Amino acid sequence: MHKIAIDHFQRVQFLSAIALSPAGQPAWVGTKIQDDAYVSQLYILDQDQPKCLTQGHESLFIWDDDQTLLFASSRGEKPQPEAETTTFYRIRTDGGEAVLAFTLPLRVREIQIVKPGVYVLTAQIDLAAADYWRMNEEQREAVHAERKAEADYQIVSEQPYYQDGSGYTNGLRRRLFLYQEDEDRLIPLCDPQFQTSRAVLSPNRKELLVSGAPFVTVRQVKEGLYRIDLESQKMQCLLSPGQFAIAEMQWLSDDQMLVAMSDQKRYGAVENPYFYRLDGQTGKFELICENEDSLGSAVGSDCQYGSGKQSQQHSLGFLSVHTLGHTDEIRCLKADGTWQSLIQIAGSIQALAADEDKLWMIAMEHQNLPEVFCFDLKTKQNRQVTAFNSSVLKDCYVAQPEALRIPAGDFQVDGWVLKPMDYDPNQKYPAILNIHGGPKAAYGTVFFHEMQYWASQGYFVLFCNPRGSNGKGNAFAELRGLYGTIDYDDLMNFTDAVLATYPAIDAKRIGVTGGSYGAYMTNWMIGHTDRFAAAASQRSIANWVSLICYADIGFTFDNDQMGADPWSDVQKVWDQSPLQYADKAKTPTLFIHSFEDYRCLMQEGMQMYNALVHHGVEARMCLFKGESHGLSRIGKPSHRVRRIQEITAWMDRWCKTEAEN
Repeated sequence: MHKIAIDHFQRVQFLSAIALSPAGQPAWVGTKIQDDAYVSQLYILDQDQPKCLTQGHESLFIWDDDQTLLFASSRGEKPQPEAETTTFYRIRTDGGEAVLAFTLPLRVREIQIVKPGVYVLTAQIDLAAADYWRMNEEQREAVHAERKAEADYQIVSEQPYYQDGSGYTNGLRRRLFLYQEDEDRLIPLCDPQFQTSRAVLSPNRKELLVSGAPFVTVRQVKEGLYRIDLESQKMQCLLSPGQFAIAEMQWLSDDQMLVAMSDQKRYGAVENPYFYRLDGQTGKFELICENEDSLGSAVGSDCQYGSGKQSQQHSLGFLSVHTLGHTDEIRCLKADGTWQSLIQIAGSIQALAADEDKLWMIAMEHQNLPEVFCFDLKTKQNRQVTAFNSSVLKDCYVAQPEALRIPAGDFQVDGWVLKPMDYDPNQKYPAILNIHGGPKAAYGTVFFHEMQYWASQGYFVLFCNPRGSNGKGNAFAELRGLYGTIDYDDLMNFTDAVLATYPAIDAKRIGVTGGSYGAYMTNWMIGHTDRFAAAASQRSIANWVSLICYADIGFTFDNDQMGADPWSDVQKVWDQSPLQYADKAKTPTLFIHSFEDYRCLMQEGMQMYNALVHHGVEARMCLFKGESHGLSRIGKPSHRVRRIQEITAWMDRWCKTEAEN
């Protein structure tokens, strides 16, 4: 039996973005790690076997017809970072090389086919050169020269002006275009200032249902809903901005729409949406389902990379992935407003695509790595159709999560324990409590590399879903104004329950770690208890008073979750800030942050680090250049390894021996 290696995740074939041809053939993106980078390629299922079609860095694709994929690729072209260009190629699935299709003077982010040779594009534009797409070469070269000259400057004139994972977004918009290939013609479908969130083609392919809103200075959180006629290019407002946060939308027919949205009056920014039917003729909304569950998968893993659609309209109804408790399922919302469960997965579902007979999924089941699955809607049989990762964990120690549930007010908290490799009940072991981010996220029983690595290194690993987590409805996830109270109690009580159940754990040698919200709780804990031997706080929150003003979601999410802002009740905001209690801390703490994390900026960790050192507590800080908030999941592979090295070395120092400190 081998140990899980610290770089074991680099052996995983990551899967994402599954899509079906008109005839029902699946294609998807497969991503592997090579030369310290992520390399993505396109795959199809050919005679029940996966077949790789490309060898470049391809991830944006659509089915052009039953036997052709249209995809974006650089194909060895010299990169021009100052230019706005996307090149598309076609490749047949029955053989042959990729053939150049067209090059567009746009940074295309999404493409949908209207009919052969006609496409709807969602493209990123820069308002400083909003007409770049129709400029001549001389004009574009002038834009490139200006951008090179201004490369050392960043102008800020909007809010938000940066976004984690995307960098500075000031002046950038997602604009809709119609492209006619035979004429090489681009037609804009909305104004340059309009920020598009989603665009869905009608069944007759003649209209778009669009969510978004124009903005000049401050972007709307509650966007509008619009209808665009592709022939006339006229836009009709169906729901004006400022009323609802739109989570999902689909066409029910050519003149009926399904919209999932929330006014956020009951539970704030994290409120789960209700479902409405919109009549395109009358413009009236009809409530069809008072939903309390969130949409999409909330079960995370550090062995997921890439994304994919998690909902689709179907003849059965609206299909969607949901996390219920700590497992994922695909449910169908029928016309009468009732839900039907189609399939449950003991793990997570990352992407969904369906035809009349089958549901195709990219999923992680139990302690297995991502694969493609096919669920037959008639026979109700689910089968795994790929085996990309079948050998990755072969002959390795994979700890099986042992469930432990505790009461928490009117609810129950689900948690799990991983036993260390070569476990001997007569021995004493160190442990690590791992806290998830969000807080509206969830742990489940899926494979988590870092936790399995720690188990291989001789640690018990503890993790749970305290109140504030996803999977149990709005009331369970409600934490507004309560951060550091009921969630803290749940984590402490869970730790106590684990110690009572597993006497082999040495209560004096437990470490605690977490990222984002998990780091907030880590920072909070060290200011409220000295029971932990060590702490590792990753991409943390220390001071809500400051974070509200500079996080990319500070004035939307952070402001909402505190139940106040620094101007209405600064004391309430400060009372929920771990920094206030840093002078009480005694726990040796490691802080990990990234230079380009615009969600929980590194200044948060710096505040805690400096406060601890000032008060005589041993601390260490590790800062990663070029990384964002997603370091642990999508960061440079060598950086991900170094991150785990830092955490493990810190835990080993304080937890592996009975240090008197």
